[in-house]
Amino acid sequence: MIIHLDLDAFFASCERLRNPSLLGKRIVVGGRGDPFIFDRKPSSAKKLVTLNSGAFVPSLFHAPHDASHYFNDGDKIRGIVTTASYEARAFGVKTGMSIHEALRRCPNLILIPPDHLLYHTLSHELMEYLSTVIPVMEQYSIDEMFGDLSGWIEEEETESFIKHLQEQIMIQFKLPVSIGASSSKWIAKLATSTAKPYGTRVVHQHEIEAFVNNIPIEEFPGVGKAFSQKMGQYGIRTIGNAWKSETLINSWGRGGRDLYGRLTGNDHEPIQPSRSRKGIGMSRSMDHPVKERNELFRRISVMVRHWSHTIMKLGVNPTTYSFSLGYENWGSSKKQFTVYRLFNESFLQHFAHEKFKELDLYPHIPIRYIAMSATKFLHHDHKTLDILEYETDTKMRSLTDAVTKMREKYGMDIVRGGGEL
Repeated sequence: MIIHLDLDAFFASCERLRNPSLLGKRIVVGGRGDPFIFDRKPSSAKKLVTLNSGAFVPSLFHAPHDASHYFNDGDKIRGIVTTASYEARAFGVKTGMSIHEALRRCPNLILIPPDHLLYHTLSHELMEYLSTVIPVMEQYSIDEMFGDLSGWIEEEETESFIKHLQEQIMIQFKLPVSIGASSSKWIAKLATSTAKPYGTRVVHQHEIEAFVNNIPIEEFPGVGKAFSQKMGQYGIRTIGNAWKSETLINSWGRGGRDLYGRLTGNDHEPIQPSRSRKGIGMSRSMDHPVKERNELFRRISVMVRHWSHTIMKLGVNPTTYSFSLGYENWGSSKKQFTVYRLFNESFLQHFAHEKFKELDLYPHIPIRYIAMSATKFLHHDHKTLDILEYETDTKMRSLTDAVTKMREKYGMDIVRGGGEL
C-alpha cells in the first residue's frame, strides 16, 4: 500500500506550535510575494532554503515581520491568504483569497506574516523522522509526503499503522496530519482529501470504483482546468463518468492515457525518494507598477542576483532561459533563449538585462510583473559549452563561487551589483 500524508493547515499549525494561544482562533497566514526584496537598504534578514518546495513557498524570504506593517501599504491592505485555520474556513476564508476579502468575511481574523524558515525546518524534521519508520518516502511538497509500505506493513494492518503514525506525529511534533492509503499514489492522495481534517482513510483495490464514483472530476489530483473543461464538454463531471469513458480519454494521447490510469488506480507510479528538479524560476508582482525604466532594471538586477544565488546553491548549469514582462492593463511580452555557457552571475546579469531590453516593447507603459526562469540543465541535455567564452566564464564562475559562499555566511545583501544602486 501507498500512503499520502497532508499536514492540516500546515502554516497555521506551525504558528500555533510557536504560540499556543492561537489554538482555536480564526487565524490566517498571508503572503505578499516578498515586497521587501527591492529595498535599497541592505538587509541581513534574508534567508534562502532549498530543502523543500511547494505552492506559496519561496526559496528566498525575509525573517518574520510585524503583522501591523507587513500587510499594510499606505491605506490599503495587501497580500493573499496562504493558509487559513479551519475556524477561519468556516467563514468562507480560503487559500488564494485576498487578505482584504478575508477580513471582509471574517472581521476578527488574526493576521500572521509568514515565517518560511520555520515551515521549511519543521517539514524537513518531520521528513527525517518519517524516513526512519517507513523505508521509502517521497517529499511531494512542503506539507505533503508519500510513503511506500510494500513489504513492510501487511495490507490488513494499514489502517492501524497510519492511525498510530498520525498519533506519533502529533505527540512528537504537535502537528495535525491527515493520512490516506491505497494501492495507487493518486487514489491515496484523494483518500486524504476526504479524511481531512485530522482523519485517516484506507481505500483497498476492490473499493476504489465505489469510492471515486460520485467525486467531481475537478477534485482529482492533477486534473487541471483545461482537462476538466474538456471532460465537461463530453458530460464527464464525476470520476465515475470518466471510468466509463476509457476509449475517449485514451484517444487524447499519452496525457489522456496516463490520466485514465490514475483515475482508475492503475497508474503503477512508484514512490520517488528524490525528484530531479527541472527548472528554477523567480517572479515578482508589483503593488505599484513601475514606469521608470532605470528603476525597472534596478529591480531586475536585484532579482537576477537572488536567482543566480539559487542556481549556484543547487549546483546546476542551465542552458535555456525564459523572461517575461507584464504591463499594466496591456498584456505581456515573453521569450525563451538557449545559450551554452558555463553558468556564472556576471554572464546572467548581462544576458538578462540585454534580453529584458529586447522584451520591453512598450517602454512608456508601467510594468506590473517580472518573471525569469532557467531550465534544461546540462546533466539533462549534454551539449558543448561555448569554447570562445569558456576561459572568461571559468574565471567568473570562480568569482561567483566565492560570492555565493560570502552570501551564505553573511546574508544575501553582503555583495550587491552596481546596477542595484
